[in-house]
Amino acid sequence: MQPELMVADPVAVSPGGVVGLTFPAGSNRGVLFVLEQRVGDSWAHRYDLLSDGPGAGWQRSWHPVGAEPIAVDDIGVGGPGPDRVPIPETAEAGDYRICTGNAGENFCTPIHIGE
Repeated sequence: MQPELMVADPVAVSPGGVVGLTFPAGSNRGVLFVLEQRVGDSWAHRYDLLSDGPGAGWQRSWHPVGAEPIAVDDIGVGGPGPDRVPIPETAEAGDYRICTGNAGENFCTPIHIGE
C-alpha cells in the first residue's frame, strides 16, 4: 500500500456508502479502482469500482468480480480529487483496501466496511 499517495474519506463506511479519494501528490489515475478484502495474510479482489473522477456527469458504479465483463473508458484523471467511489451494498463487513486499477503504478489505501 502507499496511503500517502491516496487518502480515503471516510475510512469507516457502511455498505451502500460512498468514499471520497484524494491524491495529495496530484497523482494521475484512471476511473477504475479495485476493492480488495483482507483474507488472512493476503488480499482478495472482490469488486471493481468506477469513480466519478472526471467530474459532473460521470456515473459511479460497482461490479462484482466474476460477473459480466465491464468496459472501462481509458481516461486520465489528474488533480487532488476527490474521486468518489461507491461501496457495494453486498460487501461483507471487514477490512478492505481500495487500489487504483489502471494507473501507471497502482497504489492502495485501507478502509473498513462495517454494518
